[in-house]
Amino acid sequence: MTDEIAQVPETPPRKRLVVLVPGIGGDTRLWKPLIDRIEKEPSFSQAQVTWLRFDHKTQWFSMGRLDSLGKRLNALVAAEWLRSGGYDDILLIGHSMGGLVVRQAYLLAAGGVADVSPSAWSARVSRIVLMASLNRGIDLRSASWSERLMAYLARVVPFVPHFTAIDILRGSDFLTNLRIDWIRHFRAPAPASGAPSVIQVLGTSDGLVNADDSRDILAFPDGHYLEVPEANHRGIYRLDLTDDPELRYSVLRQALLGDFPSKAAAPDDPVRRVVFLLHGIRASNVDGWVEGLEARIKAREGARVVVRNPTYGYFTAAQFALPSVRRRNIRVFQDWYTEELAKHPAAEFDIIAHSNGTYLLGHSLLRTPGMRFTNVALAGSVLPQDFLQRFRNLERQVGRIRNDRANRDWPVALLCNALSGIRMKDVGTAGFSGFLGGMTDEVAYYAGGHGEALKEERLDMLAGFALGDTTIAPTGLTTPGYYRQLSNSMPYLAKVVVLGLVIGAGFLVFWGGKFNIVPAAWALGIFASVYAVLDII
Repeated sequence: MTDEIAQVPETPPRKRLVVLVPGIGGDTRLWKPLIDRIEKEPSFSQAQVTWLRFDHKTQWFSMGRLDSLGKRLNALVAAEWLRSGGYDDILLIGHSMGGLVVRQAYLLAAGGVADVSPSAWSARVSRIVLMASLNRGIDLRSASWSERLMAYLARVVPFVPHFTAIDILRGSDFLTNLRIDWIRHFRAPAPASGAPSVIQVLGTSDGLVNADDSRDILAFPDGHYLEVPEANHRGIYRLDLTDDPELRYSVLRQALLGDFPSKAAAPDDPVRRVVFLLHGIRASNVDGWVEGLEARIKAREGARVVVRNPTYGYFTAAQFALPSVRRRNIRVFQDWYTEELAKHPAAEFDIIAHSNGTYLLGHSLLRTPGMRFTNVALAGSVLPQDFLQRFRNLERQVGRIRNDRANRDWPVALLCNALSGIRMKDVGTAGFSGFLGGMTDEVAYYAGGHGEALKEERLDMLAGFALGDTTIAPTGLTTPGYYRQLSNSMPYLAKVVVLGLVIGAGFLVFWGGKFNIVPAAWALGIFASVYAVLDII
């Protein structure tokens, strides 16, 4: 009789996919020293590892939108998943802008973006490593002169194609949507497979990013932070550019392979409501109505409310008339919103906005579908009457809207209607004539001017509405009177004025039947100078 030895089948090696996305101007070939070291680690050498290097070749001057890169990466990983028959583990690595791309691709695959079906590969993502990721975007105040010039030209010059780099500016539409979707996705209950660990790795000499830029990452138990001593933004992953490669590798190894137990859940946030107070033209955040509303809201809600009354500085009616200038602070407001959402992800958001503040609010809502407010109170709104009809799903973003109007509001009735008459369709007379569509509580007309709804005796009504009370209309409301006809005439008057200026300039430039280059240069120079001064100051 012979002894028989049972044959134990060998366990097949784990199949692991590593997705690597460089930043702007980056190249995955520069990662070779780090990849060579990582591949010698037991967890890599004993596994069947596939590297998916997404060399998107994006430069600072590249055209296109950043979310298209996230969609491309999601499709690429999904295709690789099908070709390989699936993976046991997926590791996502992104550097600088590449960190935003891997975050977007993960959200698309995990069902974190509205109206996008999830992909199977997201359930196998165990770790997302962000190397100096621009999670909050680049602050133009710390950007290079070329970056600031590109952002200025993109905002001021009409019909300029969209630079991809615009999407990595702080408060951009892309970043705002990404951060909102991220916060809401990770706040939801984790799937059965568990939430991936998310590690932000930052060099101590990084001049573009700081630790506070990652509030939306670090707000959750699976978000972690590591620092790489003496590393700058561009070279944080480069073992060949440091005097102490072993020290740098020890930190990078921890980020890529080390254990990160989930942090203890943060204590319950006592804040249940965030209320924004947003001022308009010819005003600031120290105006009496702002202080009065803040005092009323805090007196009623106490520690359960945070009142944010940020300012973008004094803003004149002449500046408001310039399209690029009134758009300038949309990114600022969108960044304010996402920062507060990262601090208070479970809170309800409400807002009271006046004048240009309504412009910032309305166009931010239109550009960022993830932004939500429960109670919206508008006073002296400069938005078009049909503005609310431009939304695909307004009910997802806004609970209810109160629109307070005055009968002698010349910035809205006259200026905004004049601007709309010369093809500026981003502004209009909803603050004088009301919104179309029956989606708002219209309160009209106060007898007075642009700030009439914000007088002391009316602040209790506005504060109450923002906190959920029913709409209360004051007594003594009146009619617009002759201002209705005056407002209706402004589009035609604006066309006549513009036509007169064009004809006058034509006579000046072509005086004597010939083209006069000196008057033409003077006219163009004066126009450009006035525009630039109003934009910059």
